[in-house]
Amino acid sequence: MKAPLLWLLLLTMSAQAAEPAGRWTAPTKDGRPWKHAATGLSFPKRLGTYRLAGEFQYSDGGVFIRYENLEDRARADIFLFKTVPAPTTLEDKHRRILSEIDTVTADLQKMVSQGRYKNLSVGEIVGGELDLWQQASVPIATRTLTATRLGISDQGAAEAVVKTWVGITLMSDHLITIRHMRPADTGDAGEDAMKALIGLIFQVLKDPSLRAHIKELLAAYLAQPMSQDGDNAAAAVLAYLKQTPYFPISIPEDPVSDWLQHCKAVAPGTEDHLLRAFMLGSASPALEDADAETCLNAGARQFARIYRQLLPQYPQITRPEMEQFVTAAEKNLGAAWLKERADLTR
Repeated sequence: MKAPLLWLLLLTMSAQAAEPAGRWTAPTKDGRPWKHAATGLSFPKRLGTYRLAGEFQYSDGGVFIRYENLEDRARADIFLFKTVPAPTTLEDKHRRILSEIDTVTADLQKMVSQGRYKNLSVGEIVGGELDLWQQASVPIATRTLTATRLGISDQGAAEAVVKTWVGITLMSDHLITIRHMRPADTGDAGEDAMKALIGLIFQVLKDPSLRAHIKELLAAYLAQPMSQDGDNAAAAVLAYLKQTPYFPISIPEDPVSDWLQHCKAVAPGTEDHLLRAFMLGSASPALEDADAETCLNAGARQFARIYRQLLPQYPQITRPEMEQFVTAAEKNLGAAWLKERADLTR
């Protein structure tokens, strides 16, 4: 019963506090990321092993979103509040960030005095910067806190040692607070999982500054997909996608892998063009925060375009099933064709 109890205590850490008025909303079901219009930040449904649980809109302004990993009994809350007035100098930004991290610590100290926690250990504040693409870096401060959560279970009094990592930065005149919480008994594995998630969150924070450049490169590829310039642009976009694994881009291994193997066998090199077409065609709407089906249809259409361009020079790549898929993709029915085929082959 130890693990469920620790998880219950972790979930209720803020539930018993007097939360401001607001509204909780579950994630959408179409695979779209959660978008924060004011900052341009786009948070996917999954970040590594964590899933987006929902968002809380405060009635007086501000929002937080929650990621959960039920297996690890861990969660991360990301708060976004507009700063009024907005700090204008780097010194002002540092002062605002440090003030906020002190407020988070003071809140926990208050809960200790209320008897909800004990054995509070407060780590040192660590300052740093988040580097942005072709923009000035933004300051960030972090702190780790450990405390024993006191609660009541069916068996009576219960305790759980909880580790909390807090990171605070300022972007687009918004104060962004990241708070990751996990049971201390997860040890090094929990620490590594936390670091992995925070790394992905940092990628999300950095993404708006880079995405405009990636869109330019993607447009260059789509304009001349078979040229050297197109190759160079495609390589850069693919590298970006490899480092940004949370886009809703999914190419069905069956039957696409079999088609690519066939193309490689009869006309080496054509498989690379086709795979790249599917990936980058899917990336175009993904960069606009489209849902998974829209991305799949766009990837299928680009696959069909490149297939038609390759076919006159390499007629041996054709296969009846691939031809059927391409015909459907040209009608924007690629996703439906793949789903129907999957249903038939089960």
